[in-house]
Amino acid sequence: MSLRPFGPKEDKTLSEFQVELIRLASQLNGDYVLNTYPDIGKYMTVREANWYAEDAAKRFLEAGRAALKAGANEYALVIMKPSLTSRTTVGDNAGYSKSY
Repeated sequence: MSLRPFGPKEDKTLSEFQVELIRLASQLNGDYVLNTYPDIGKYMTVREANWYAEDAAKRFLEAGRAALKAGANEYALVIMKPSLTSRTTVGDNAGYSKSY
């Protein structure tokens, strides 16, 4: 018997627990270093959050496989860079948007 007799309500906002899961996914992505980290997931829909979490896991696993293929120790930690293509830098160029 299914725990949910109906499909997902993809246009709804996330519950507090779901936001915490997205924060966990942001750790995999490396997005925890971004200024927007405290608000990540707060304004996502279920559909957006599902895509984000699946993409985070996929990117992390791909990075791990690539590291192993490149000769990394199987016990080495994989540290991801943020998934966004641009962010604000900190320091001498504060406020300057730079693409990575």
